[in-house]
Amino acid sequence: MQITERRVGQAIILNLVGELTYANRSAFKGAVERSKQAGCRHLILSMERVRFLDSSALGRLALLVQNLKGSQATVRLVNPQSYVREIITLANLHRLLQVYNTEQDALAGERLPTVG
Repeated sequence: MQITERRVGQAIILNLVGELTYANRSAFKGAVERSKQAGCRHLILSMERVRFLDSSALGRLALLVQNLKGSQATVRLVNPQSYVREIITLANLHRLLQVYNTEQDALAGERLPTVG
C-alpha cells in the first residue's frame, strides 16, 4: 500500500494505492494519526486506486468514523472502484461513511448528496 497526503483547506486527502488489508494496517493507521495530529477536520480517502480491502480494513474504517466523530471531524471516501464500492455496500459501511464520485464533491461536503 502506498499512501500520499496533501492538505486542501481544513481537509487532508490521503491517496491510497494498492490493497487495504491487515498486512498494511500500520501504514494506514500511521497516516490517519498524522492527519489527526495535524488538526484535520475532514479526512478524505481517495480510493480510486484501491483494488481490494479485507474485513480488517472494513473494521478500521468503521472505527475511524467513530473516533473522528467525537472530535467533530468527518471521513469521506472518493471514487472507490466498483469491487471496493460493492464490499463497502455489502458491509453497510456506506451508511457510516460518506462516499463521493469526485474529490471536488467530497471537498464540498454536506452541500451535495452522498452516493451509495
